[in-house]
Amino acid sequence: MGTKEIDKTFLSIDNAEERGFIHRDYIAHCLRWSHVIKFMAKGKKYQNASILDLGCGKEVPLLKTMYTSKMAPYHYTGVDYGPINYSDCVCKAMEKCEVCELHQHVDVSECKFITKEYDIITSFEVLEHMTPIKVFRTLKNIFEHCSDNVDIFISTPNFNGKAAANHHNEMTQEFLSELFEAMGFKILNKYGTFASQSEYKDKLYADGYGKLFEGLSEYYDSNLVAVLFAPLYPEHSRNVLWHLTVTDEFDDDKTADVIEKHFDQQQDSDGWMSVMEELKGL
Repeated sequence: MGTKEIDKTFLSIDNAEERGFIHRDYIAHCLRWSHVIKFMAKGKKYQNASILDLGCGKEVPLLKTMYTSKMAPYHYTGVDYGPINYSDCVCKAMEKCEVCELHQHVDVSECKFITKEYDIITSFEVLEHMTPIKVFRTLKNIFEHCSDNVDIFISTPNFNGKAAANHHNEMTQEFLSELFEAMGFKILNKYGTFASQSEYKDKLYADGYGKLFEGLSEYYDSNLVAVLFAPLYPEHSRNVLWHLTVTDEFDDDKTADVIEKHFDQQQDSDGWMSVMEELKGL
């Protein structure tokens, strides 16, 4: 795996448009942002919301999408391990916020400078680029900065035995579900963001969506079809968006039990040993 604890890969939607071909990964990115935007638009939550965007990305797409949707949050804090591009659109979006902070070259598993609690916390496609100890610390960091009625949106791949080359750590849905709950989170919902047709096609036909699938496949290419049906089948999807809140205190014993139970099922099973060592010191 090498010595890097955090991989800085990011997908640029601007570069995708230049190529004239948008892969399912990019489509899924856009739909994650729009899903959260739709959530914040209900009851105009964004007007009084304090938003923490961990792994906000070089191009700060969530903030830009809010700006182009004419939604200005009260407080937005974006944090990323890599550089941030202060484009014209980003600068205009920052001006619309009552308070806007962007922090580049920051390890999102630490963020010691953040002292307030947030109403909405997002972290899209971040955890898989970290070693297990960084994943654990990031989730703990999220837990510690939640308001009482927080809504958390986290997306990450669903490990199916084969991980992307630039992913330090992919986790199974079963493991991540139990880890969230042990660490004090409550799962409100989960959605597939894209799926390989071979992994959900049989289920789709069994549920009576066969003709719809065939009709859409006649016109759309596989990249869009992979995204259209994924929200219905998170268990069969390659990537999942989790909607969480907090209900309980962090339980270090339960967390250790969950890790030990699923130890050999994770991509970087050896790396989870470092988490077990840290838990012993709590």
